[in-house]
Amino acid sequence: MKQLIIISLLSFFAMGAYSQQDAKAKGILEKVTKTTQSYSSIEAKFSFEMNNPAQKIQEKSTGSIILKNKKYKLNIPQLGLEVTCDGKTIWTYMVKSNEVNISNLDEQTDDLMDPAKIFTIYERGFNYKFAGESVDAGVPVYSIELTPQKPTGEIQKILIMIDKQKMLIRGANMTGKDGNKYNVSVSQFITDGVYKDSDFVFDSTKYKGIEVVDMR
Repeated sequence: MKQLIIISLLSFFAMGAYSQQDAKAKGILEKVTKTTQSYSSIEAKFSFEMNNPAQKIQEKSTGSIILKNKKYKLNIPQLGLEVTCDGKTIWTYMVKSNEVNISNLDEQTDDLMDPAKIFTIYERGFNYKFAGESVDAGVPVYSIELTPQKPTGEIQKILIMIDKQKMLIRGANMTGKDGNKYNVSVSQFITDGVYKDSDFVFDSTKYKGIEVVDMR
């Protein structure tokens, strides 16, 4: 479940098509998307934290993601999770169990579960509004608040932070209806890296004794 939450929260950076809402927020999101689409690829390192004050739970992990069009590769070592997608097929590899699940990328799949749309931040399924300007660790940022248009689901509110100078996502905070609070903070961007298509294909022959579960 935690793996899905991380993927979902990363994907809150990307919401597809937008509607006419807060004009200032819309203008900022358009600039972020334009900046993002100007790169042939994006590699980002991030930290993830989950807190539940009532249950006194605090968990932290770090990871990285490489994006090239619809292709992506997500790695979260602390969770033993590697997710690879070539734009058509998704391989989810669990290190501890040495098992990979294979499934098709469904174009109708909820955007919140698709990390390939990270950093292309147009809103879909959320109302959004400009929430102000601040400084995060010495970096001036814009804040934009997202709230679900439909009351169903586990999400109550999302606050995304955008680097004013780079016009790229810097982080996001999500409040769940279950009382959990999630935070993703991007620590490093590498843009226009050169990656082959084969970099986004999982090769099970490299893993001795691996269990392959093909769900296509």
